[in-house]
Amino acid sequence: MKTSTFFKSILVLSVFLLPLIVNAQTNDELLNLLLKKKLVTQQEADSLRADLAIKEQQNKNTQKAFPLVLGRALNLTGLFQERYQSFQGNSGIDGFDTRRARLDFKGAITDHWDYELYVEFAGTPALLDGYTTYKFANYLKISAGQFKIPFSVESLTADSQLELIDRSQVEEALTARAKDVLGNQNGRDIGAQINGNFLKLNGNYLFEYTFGVFNGNGVNRADNNQDKDVAGRFTAHPIPDLSISYDFYHGRDIYGTITTTQLRNRQGFDARYVYNRLSITAEYDKGTDATINRDGWYAQAAWFLIPGKLQLVGKYDTYEPNKIIDTDRSNWYIGGINYFFNPWTKLYLDYTYKREETPAQVRNNLLAAEIQVIF
Repeated sequence: MKTSTFFKSILVLSVFLLPLIVNAQTNDELLNLLLKKKLVTQQEADSLRADLAIKEQQNKNTQKAFPLVLGRALNLTGLFQERYQSFQGNSGIDGFDTRRARLDFKGAITDHWDYELYVEFAGTPALLDGYTTYKFANYLKISAGQFKIPFSVESLTADSQLELIDRSQVEEALTARAKDVLGNQNGRDIGAQINGNFLKLNGNYLFEYTFGVFNGNGVNRADNNQDKDVAGRFTAHPIPDLSISYDFYHGRDIYGTITTTQLRNRQGFDARYVYNRLSITAEYDKGTDATINRDGWYAQAAWFLIPGKLQLVGKYDTYEPNKIIDTDRSNWYIGGINYFFNPWTKLYLDYTYKREETPAQVRNNLLAAEIQVIF
């Protein structure tokens, strides 16, 4: 009886393992046959075996990251963030909010052609990214659709990869986000761009560039004037792990209390250095909206106290919404603790100490916590 059960178990396991064994044997037998008929050399056969081994390992790594793979040309991942905010004084109402609930559909049509559809479900469902990219070579890729404007290292950083819960004041004001004159466009617009990398040294590219043309009217909207906006970003990597960038945005867009076509220009510099447990980021941006000049900058450092588990973050953030007013600059001092339960689940805890250049200080400090799940 026991022998019968044992053989049944072996039979069941064989049903599951047979396709893998057959596939491995088929590849190996095919290579041996090609060698026997002298259609490939031993070196070519060894190279093919190595390529197959690499692809098999890549498949295993993909499965560990657990995106849902549907067919040949669709990977599905997602992001969920639930936040709690506690406001000092009367600056806000304490409470929870589902900040982001997103699905990301992306895939490769061919080896050179891919696409992405990134959809937000928190609040009113909306398309964030919807574009396709054709890669001629590493130095030339062409994208068309709706995607992030190539301006600001912090704006271009994915929401799931931020080291603090919120972006800087100047980014919210000048990169098509919450305080921009266009309203919150999540840093995105509709248009076309080219980008690429060039001059490779010791396995790393020294330079990268992006240049794009956009409607200038925000996401999921047709253009409302004949003018088109242009944006560009140039990045140098003088040493590994260091990025130094200059970017610009020049536009004429319709906005304001009296909706007319007005200037909406930006310029900025940023740098980011990541080495082992340490990351340092600094950025300065300035902008002109109609006749109002604004600017701001921040400096941020993050350190993994426990590698891959516990991260400490500190930031100084200053912003002036109107350069001709001497009492409107705000200075924020932010401290954060991030705990990683695993590579896909993260808890943020941030405290923001706010100071304004006003005779009477406003009690508006903020304590915030956020749980993030990537799937």
